[in-house]
Amino acid sequence: MGPLPGVTVVSRAASGAPAMPPPGGVPAPPPGGRGVYVAVNGHGTPDEAPRQPWPERRTRQRRLYDLAVADIRQGAAGVVLAVLCALGAALSVAPAGSGAPLWAACTAALWVAWAVRPVWFVGPALPRRGSLRNFVLLTALCLLMLGAMAWLPGPRGLLWAVLGLVALAVAAALAPLGAAALLSLLLPGCVALAHWQQGAGGMGDAFTSLGLLLLPCVVLAGWATRRQARWRSRALAWLEREEALRLLAAQRDRAVRADGDKTRFLANASHDLRQPVHALGLFAATLEQRLGGSDHEPYVRNLLRAVDGLDRAFNVLLDVSRLDAGTVQPKAQPVALRDVFQRLYVQFSGRAELAGLNLRFAPGGKWVSSDPQLLERLLANLVQNALKYTERGGVVVVARSAGRHVHVEVWDTGMGMAAAELPRVFDEFYQVGHGGARTRSRGLGMGLSIVKRLAQLLGHGLTVASLPGRGTVFRLSVPRTGPCPAAEVPAPPLVARVPAARMVMVIEDEEAIREALGGLLREWGHEAVVAASAQEAAQAQRALARAPDLIVSDLHLGEGPDGIAAIAAVRRHWGLEVPAVLVTGDTTPPELRRVSESGLEVMVKPVAAGRLRNLLQRLAG
Repeated sequence: MGPLPGVTVVSRAASGAPAMPPPGGVPAPPPGGRGVYVAVNGHGTPDEAPRQPWPERRTRQRRLYDLAVADIRQGAAGVVLAVLCALGAALSVAPAGSGAPLWAACTAALWVAWAVRPVWFVGPALPRRGSLRNFVLLTALCLLMLGAMAWLPGPRGLLWAVLGLVALAVAAALAPLGAAALLSLLLPGCVALAHWQQGAGGMGDAFTSLGLLLLPCVVLAGWATRRQARWRSRALAWLEREEALRLLAAQRDRAVRADGDKTRFLANASHDLRQPVHALGLFAATLEQRLGGSDHEPYVRNLLRAVDGLDRAFNVLLDVSRLDAGTVQPKAQPVALRDVFQRLYVQFSGRAELAGLNLRFAPGGKWVSSDPQLLERLLANLVQNALKYTERGGVVVVARSAGRHVHVEVWDTGMGMAAAELPRVFDEFYQVGHGGARTRSRGLGMGLSIVKRLAQLLGHGLTVASLPGRGTVFRLSVPRTGPCPAAEVPAPPLVARVPAARMVMVIEDEEAIREALGGLLREWGHEAVVAASAQEAAQAQRALARAPDLIVSDLHLGEGPDGIAAIAAVRRHWGLEVPAVLVTGDTTPPELRRVSESGLEVMVKPVAAGRLRNLLQRLAG
């Protein structure tokens, strides 16, 4: 029994006091072998997310800082280029023997190291506060080394102008760091200090030096502020886009997980539902055999109709599963539409007559290139859909030549569809005339969805046209071909012949299905050897005087070997290719591919009693 809502689930070792749940509903690491997990946090809503370890504001600041560091590294090359140009200008005007080359070489090496390998000076990469402080100190040292240019002999106006341009480049590069861009003011400061020292030291020189300091400071501060504001605006917009993409990715991942969970749930539910329906059909067929001709026969027939309805619904879902699993591979060959139309008429003429509708087929002697089974199933769905939505008039299926193709058209005089509904009629579970809502009397709403899948698989064109109140036409475009001469029928493989008195080995782990199938086979006059697993089948066959005539095995047989292995073991024991049928209720795509590749004949639960009897008769022939 699971925990009640609002109860904290606590697991612990065999000894020791129970651990207390951590605050905020966050799982804690298990200290000393004890584990704690808070299933429901009673102090918040069920959907409340656990509190993040870092506040959102600090997280955003860290991301901005990372972007700033990345932008500074990109702009470092431009700063170094401006510094090298400034050093070249200083060397060109510096007198010989002034020591300027040595100073220029040291300054250039320091700036190159600042741009290329700051780790040598400031340690590991950011974001560490100590690293930022060291980076600021390194930048200040580089600026002071370059600011020594203000004291070089030569044309002071040229040198000071060059330093001003370098200060602008440094301010632009450091703008993402905000206040750190003010380090560029060190260069105007050096110019002002050099002017004051090289002057007479009077009040006039002091005011001039102050002007040389304040004016660049104002310009640089405004320039850096504007650059930093623009950069921050772009960075915040980028972070918002990144956050939106992250949320979309998270939603996509949740949707993918939810879709996978839904698929697994439906597969498990389908398997669990198929098992009792399969047993119900077998028990109903046994009752029909025993109560035939009695007063209870009408009730049994009504029960069989209900089981047949369930069987049809499951078969529709099975068709979708097989198509999605890729286990259906078309085999194109010349097909006479006359034969396909004749089988469709036999299948649907009774239904049309009961509904008071006309049903006509006009093949016109046409031959097409397609897979005969898949083409027949596609057209059967179209005819069934036309009869379902037609109350008066009838349905006509006609083949028309159109160049290298044959247009197979299904016309009806039903309710028709509005133009807005035409793109949706091939959607799953969509039904016309009810706003897309599904009504149980008209099936699952999967028929046309299967038609579209089959048309895509076969590579045939499919169009639909309709007029409300007048009717609908579906047109299938199939490649045209010429008549094919009768092909030589290949010899059947050498298998054990099924005699008149048949012995059937049933391997089924579900007790209800095992008893139902065994009882039905005995009602039909056959000998049934039942086993619940591959091991029981191996034990049972040791007591047999001859090989069984047919093996009917479930795919999943509990913990032991599966049905494929059980059939192979029985065949190895007798040294014969005993005819075998694999029955499964698992319609997941991997399992459908696996049973298809096994080479065995496969029947999917629920298996109607009539299909099972036809199979026995076919194997006996």
